[in-house]
Amino acid sequence: MKQDRLYETAKRCSFTVILFTDHPSFFSSWSITVKKNENSYMLEHEGRDSWLIFYREMAPNKLEEIDKKSSHAMTDDEKVDQCEIWLSAIA
Repeated sequence: MKQDRLYETAKRCSFTVILFTDHPSFFSSWSITVKKNENSYMLEHEGRDSWLIFYREMAPNKLEEIDKKSSHAMTDDEKVDQCEIWLSAIA
C-alpha cells in the first residue's frame, strides 16, 4: 500500500494519523487509524476477503462499521481514493 499517499490524504482531510499497519505478506492487508476533533476512525483493507472497511471508534477497542466496499477489482490508487471520499465526508 502507498503509505505516503494515505498519510497525504488524511492530512488533506484534516485528520491526524495515529497508527498505520501494513501486512503485505498477509493478503496485502493494512489499516490506518486517524483522528479528527477527538473522534477516531479506522480504514482497513482486509485483503483475504477483499473488503475495504471504514469504522468509527465508539470506545477503546470498540469499532462501529460505517461503510464497506468490495476491493477485489480496486487498484491501490482506487482504494486511497475511496478512503478520501469517506474521510472528506466527516465534518
